[in-house]
Amino acid sequence: MTYYSKPNYSKQLHDWLKRGRNWHIEYDDYLSNHITHNWIALDAAGVSQNKMQWWQDVYINNIIDKGATSTAKGPEMLVPPRQNALDYTAITDVNWLYNIQSTRIAFEAYRDFFDKKIAKLGLCACLKRYYPTLSAGMAGAALHAVIHTGWAVDVESENMAAEGLAYMATAFQPLATGTHHSRHQLWSPDAPHPIDTLEQILADDSLSQLTKRADQLSQTEDYKQLNRGGFQQRLITFDNPNEPMAQFLNDKVVLKLPETGNNLTHSIEALTVMAASMVYGSDNEFFIIHGLTSLHSVLCVLPHLDETAQRNALGYWFRALVATFIIQNRPNRKNMLAIIKRWQADKNTSNNHQLSDDDKAWWLQILQSTTDSLDEHVPKTVYVLKRWAEWQAFSKASRDIFAKTALNIATPHKDGKLHENLWFSNPSSKD
Repeated sequence: MTYYSKPNYSKQLHDWLKRGRNWHIEYDDYLSNHITHNWIALDAAGVSQNKMQWWQDVYINNIIDKGATSTAKGPEMLVPPRQNALDYTAITDVNWLYNIQSTRIAFEAYRDFFDKKIAKLGLCACLKRYYPTLSAGMAGAALHAVIHTGWAVDVESENMAAEGLAYMATAFQPLATGTHHSRHQLWSPDAPHPIDTLEQILADDSLSQLTKRADQLSQTEDYKQLNRGGFQQRLITFDNPNEPMAQFLNDKVVLKLPETGNNLTHSIEALTVMAASMVYGSDNEFFIIHGLTSLHSVLCVLPHLDETAQRNALGYWFRALVATFIIQNRPNRKNMLAIIKRWQADKNTSNNHQLSDDDKAWWLQILQSTTDSLDEHVPKTVYVLKRWAEWQAFSKASRDIFAKTALNIATPHKDGKLHENLWFSNPSSKD
């Protein structure tokens, strides 16, 4: 099963992705290394090899823009691969499952483990064997571990894929689905349509209290000692069985998907529209963008999984997206829901819309317009939206939302200044 076609990546891309191992998967304690992700987006835009080198120089040297000039804002951002002072027991099939979510110093051991497994089994068989278990923790590292994995799978980079699976293991973070939770249901054919489910969730009067409680709990000493960053520590609170956040997920967040044996395309279209509308409606809210780029990642892996594992992976992703939207205080949810409602009204009149040559040229042009951005989230987001726009089974209404979202993130703000984390974003308004 193939969901969408790949760009014509250059022959040199894999050489760049191999360089990714020159630096550790994280820096500054808990921040995720994005260097390889943007190389993929830039390569898909057809940039020169000099531009690929430019991105490496920008990223590792922590470059910011000040008017017409670019300057380094501090020491080099990335760090070399770590050499652990402790002798960590090797990861094998005997103990791999019991060490996930254990300690960051296990990353190298897991990377070596998955290097060997990919070499022995092949990438597809390795994903089929290990990804379903790891997908339960895809909320870890603000979804960056699952992003790293899926983007690697898309370009068939075994070096990057082994890193991604290792990162999913060591950053593993379930959201109220473990054995210490009495019940949970990720998906059901009997659940309301995903858009209706999201609307019901966002209209719930208890959400503001959940946002507040997650913030309070994340600042207690037990959570601060995890040293995962404010966002991730708030997200982790949703796995606490004694807190209302976990109960809310298990009571309210069930993704409607068809039974096995049925096609997932319509469900996936709704999820891509949801992710794009959330980014557009929130005016490029940083962590909601991770929801979009991580959905692309999950879709890249789905063809390698059996039908139940496919549905579970989408269910875990939906749960992480909802938790993200709650802890970020539902930025501009009314605007986002209005966009989705218009899509629901228009989508059935324009199914299976094929891009014209002019459409394809427009998408390539807008992706190319982002390749000078000093924030990798800008080209990465437009790249994903371009990939979704090329999915022939989707409607014109969906492509219109993808295009609006791409334009919103690719158009510089009128004052030309950096706003929060995204180079071209406006501060998101709260309703």
